[in-house]
Amino acid sequence: MFMSSIDTDALVADLLAMLAIPSPSLHAQPMVEWLAPRLEAAGLEVTTTARGDLHAQRKGDAPRRAITAHLDTLGAMVVRRREDGRLAIRPIGHWNARFAAGARVRVHDHDGGVATSGTLLPEKASGHVFNEAVDAQPSDWDHIALRLDVVDTSSYALIELGIGVGSLVSVESQPEVTETGFINSRHLDNKAAIACVLAALRAGAEVTGTRLVFSCAEELGVGMSAPLLAGIEEVLNLDIAAQGEGQQVCSDGVTIAFMDSQGPLHPVASRRLVTLCQQHAIPFTRDCFPFYYCDGDSASKAGMDLRNALACFGADASHGWERVHCDSLVALTQLVMAWLDDQE
Repeated sequence: MFMSSIDTDALVADLLAMLAIPSPSLHAQPMVEWLAPRLEAAGLEVTTTARGDLHAQRKGDAPRRAITAHLDTLGAMVVRRREDGRLAIRPIGHWNARFAAGARVRVHDHDGGVATSGTLLPEKASGHVFNEAVDAQPSDWDHIALRLDVVDTSSYALIELGIGVGSLVSVESQPEVTETGFINSRHLDNKAAIACVLAALRAGAEVTGTRLVFSCAEELGVGMSAPLLAGIEEVLNLDIAAQGEGQQVCSDGVTIAFMDSQGPLHPVASRRLVTLCQQHAIPFTRDCFPFYYCDGDSASKAGMDLRNALACFGADASHGWERVHCDSLVALTQLVMAWLDDQE
């Protein structure tokens, strides 16, 4: 297998295209519509579930293994109109309100279209008005307000726009690729992993005996479910690494997690990843994540008979202002190719 066949430019282009597509949890249909034809072009048969998940495999194949990378991202939802004309919101998925302040967003109407844009701001947003009270206000979701880019924010005007309680708020990714090879963006979790899967397919990786699974609710803690895993015995979960103090994340390679919040990942499946990295000279580290959840955890909690492994691209500031280096994405793509080729 020729690892040099990985097209890094195409990998980054796919990632940037996905980062422009809003897909908060359970609202990932636009991602399905973008991804499905690309999987079909690779010779795979694509199926969607009632919930909105996507899975793909060779026609007539009976896979016993799966690779999973979730479609959904963090986001928010409108819960009420405030007296000042701004909107109160609640988060979709688990992310801290301090990373919301200053975010540019799209507000969607009841049909999923974009009604308007806006900005998430602290409740007290102007130092010229509130002085030191700006610094003293709590950093939580009760003190975050959505400022809409519309002139008339009356209740009637918002109804006319299709904005109200339950309206989806998708957060702009705001990606930037640097000359040093870094990609700075929200929502690298987990569109970067999907880009690695596509890069592996483009490089000629075969998916015989393997199902590709893309769930739409991982950020809600309900990733893979029984319909996605019929006949599957081993799962390679692809996701973001949790870089920070005390962690062993490989910023230019693959991070293989041996434990997350649920407990140990399966030793047989995890050791297989280590062996493949060693055999193919793929840079990697081993790590344990203290506050972390992956797609396969929901299947394990449901009592499914699976061997879960977790391989991650090395990113900083997960669920915040995320950053990854292209070298880490290439390394993860190499591991995906090696894993697909390893049929033992």
